[in-house]
Amino acid sequence: MGFKSKLLNLKDGAVNSMIYNTYYNSDLDNDLIYLESRDGLDFTGNIFRIVEELSTGKYGDFKVHVHAKPHVVDKIRAFQKNYNLKIDKIITKEATATKTLEKAKYIFTDSGIRPKYVKRQGQIFVNTWHGTPLKVMGRDNVAEQHRVGNVQHPLLSSDYLLYPNDYMMDKMLNAYMIEKIYPGKILLEGYPRNSVFFTKSQLKSDLNLNDYEIFVYMPTFRGVLMDRNDEGQRDDVEKYLNEIDSRLSENQILFAKLHVLNASQIDFSKFDHIRAFPKDYEVYDVLNMADVLITDYSSVFFDFANTKRKIILFSYDEEDYESYRGFYFPLEDLPFPKVTNVDDLVRELNSDKDYDDSEFIDKFCQYDNPDAVENILRTIIKGENSSIVKHVSGDNRRLLIYAGNLNDSLIDKLNQIDVDGFDSFLTYKQWDDNISNNHERIFKLIPESIEILPFRFDLTPALFEKKNSKALLKRSFEKQFPDVHFDEFIDLTDGSDEISQMFNIIKKK
Repeated sequence: MGFKSKLLNLKDGAVNSMIYNTYYNSDLDNDLIYLESRDGLDFTGNIFRIVEELSTGKYGDFKVHVHAKPHVVDKIRAFQKNYNLKIDKIITKEATATKTLEKAKYIFTDSGIRPKYVKRQGQIFVNTWHGTPLKVMGRDNVAEQHRVGNVQHPLLSSDYLLYPNDYMMDKMLNAYMIEKIYPGKILLEGYPRNSVFFTKSQLKSDLNLNDYEIFVYMPTFRGVLMDRNDEGQRDDVEKYLNEIDSRLSENQILFAKLHVLNASQIDFSKFDHIRAFPKDYEVYDVLNMADVLITDYSSVFFDFANTKRKIILFSYDEEDYESYRGFYFPLEDLPFPKVTNVDDLVRELNSDKDYDDSEFIDKFCQYDNPDAVENILRTIIKGENSSIVKHVSGDNRRLLIYAGNLNDSLIDKLNQIDVDGFDSFLTYKQWDDNISNNHERIFKLIPESIEILPFRFDLTPALFEKKNSKALLKRSFEKQFPDVHFDEFIDLTDGSDEISQMFNIIKKK
């Protein structure tokens, strides 16, 4: 190992020492609540509404700490002023955020969680997620199925998973293969962010827009994270916005909420009728002003349907988008008008709603209600029975199979294992060096009786932990499989790597 590598390992070990000294030696702070939205990349939606409700003081005098990336801090400061939010600390440093996580009694997230966090006994972890799925995900999405551990881990860490409809609960639990092992509780309750749709918009008056017809355009993100074609997306969006702007009337305004990379590259000042979203207000407060929502494949239409106002699907690239992303059901099954060009879009904007969405609302807005966030916090913090709570974990014995690498030799070994009578799960190192380029084909060959539970993390030793010590290995297992019990283990490797040794430390049989 070179000097630079040793230095990096030393620095990482020092950071780990700070975090895990808290994990081993500090008591939980029962008055501390930790929240983060979109991995700290935003402050919006369900997490924003939870902070807003906590700020009422109805639940006790908690310390509210929010983790956010540095570029989000100004947004949070503006929200604190406009919404009178009580936030005691905004944390921007990764290590400090994880250290805070190790002390907090209550944790709320709408997606992932800090990768070095290890859940502790007594913590209450709530994952609200961030939308009802139209697009396939987890094992149903071929492009991401080998890395489902990135989402499985925060889901399995959760004491509560929040679902606003039964459809979403079924899709999430099955796509991420946790239905048989999830140790926590399901909250069947409305989304906090959707409660705004049950009240009349005050923002329209505050922005002096009462004399205008308001449209909102919220398209979904195109591409995959590492292959986005940002310039192409920007050019497509700008072309359509120019066409739409030229066709709107003097009393019509369209607010466009675009992906941050596209929005930052578009000059909204050149439009007469199109504006960027007001940056100092929460997205759904702006959306609640809308007379019509224009979207495409975004889950926002599941939420906006609560208003019973018109929704238009502007799906100009449906065939291309579906070819690499995939849907759980065709757009034709939705009750909303679907258009593919600006002429038809403008015609629909100037036409009344003439479709029946009652069946759609009954199914997908099943538990949404104006008191959702209050019900959730009363259930979680006060221990009241204010929301529907459900358990889903299976009753069979559980088998965990460790493969090390995901490659062709694995399939022959798996086919030799008798998993009858077990709920069986395959784990492996999901980082690039351990995954075959043919992983899509390998996944098709894995027996249907074995589900996937990839190992998300390599070991993260602190300086005071000896390499491969029992404490390190035990903590690493608890980080990967928080509160999840397995009855038997099978190691398909030669037993020489660290993860094999970890299984030797904690295995029962």
